[in-house]
This record gives sequence, C-alpha cells and structure tokens, in this order.
Amino acid sequence: MIQPPSVMYQYYMRDSQVFWHKCDDSINVHDFEENSISIGGINADNFFRACRNAMCCNNPLFDELKGNNNREYAIEMIKALQKAFDVDSSEVTEGE
Repeated sequence: MIQPPSVMYQYYMRDSQVFWHKCDDSINVHDFEENSISIGGINADNFFRACRNAMCCNNPLFDELKGNNNREYAIEMIKALQKAFDVDSSEVTEGE
C-alpha cells in the first residue's frame, strides 16, 4: 500500500514558469514578482518522466494550452527528441 507523504505543501502561483536546473537536480517555479519555489532531488530522469506524463497520460495537457507559440515549441521539442534519441518518426512503432 502506498503511504502518504509525511509532509505536504500546496502553493498557488499565478502565471508561473517552471524549469529543471541541472547543477542541483531541482525543479524551480517562479513568477515574475520575485516569488519562487525550489524542490531539490529531482534528477533528469524524473523530470523527463514528468514531461512525458503531462503529454502522454489519459487526459493530456494539450486541450489546456493557451499560448500563441505552442506550435513552435512543439516543433522544437520534436527536433530535440529526435536528435537525442536518433530516431526518425517513421521508425517509431507501437511496440517500442
């Protein structure tokens, strides 16, 4: 049985940005009013899986997107994934 965390914090930051910081394995959330939250101990694999979960779950985030540059961001992400994993989209199959 999964045990609940011994501590749970909840914050709300309107219009915030999030990024992963390589040097200290942290997720950082900040708004544009000098408020920030940093959570350490999140390595690259965990952050990569979080991104995958946001896009590939049963209810992905795509219908919630409101930004104007999302198509350009998606193209950038696709190119980065293809470069990192050296795959052509025609090579990817359901069995992988």
